[in-house]
Amino acid sequence: MDKHVSKEGIITLVRELNAIIREINYNNCYDYVVEFFKRTSLFDDYWAEIKDLPLKGTKVFGIKSKARKKAEADCAFFFKEVHKAGRDLCGHNRTNPGEEVTKENVYFGDVWGLHTHTIAQFERAKDDPNVREAIPRQIVDFVQSYKNSFKVDWLR
Repeated sequence: MDKHVSKEGIITLVRELNAIIREINYNNCYDYVVEFFKRTSLFDDYWAEIKDLPLKGTKVFGIKSKARKKAEADCAFFFKEVHKAGRDLCGHNRTNPGEEVTKENVYFGDVWGLHTHTIAQFERAKDDPNVREAIPRQIVDFVQSYKNSFKVDWLR
């Protein structure tokens, strides 16, 4: 996505994101979680441009229609979820705005006695029974927790 953000581009990214959430499993989780964060990072990076897109409903002289109030609430929820799943130098996706998301800068762990490491490190250790039991479950549960978070029916 470039600085010219369009409704169609946003809808396409949301469809891709929701497909990742639906299709992630223990076998593909290392690749899919990176793809998940690539998309949430774009929303995080371009939130100001996305917020400038027109919302459903009307606002005349400061009076908002019911549809406008709902659209504003849905938009706020969308961005709250994006922020939770976006870039965070202390969280899972430890990237700066504009930085590429890779297996080397996405972190999971701190479960079942396993320390926090990159996805790349866990993928290399996937034959370790502790890693095989804990990390894919943690990744899949995390991504699937966003099952109903990314909708853009608030856009006009």
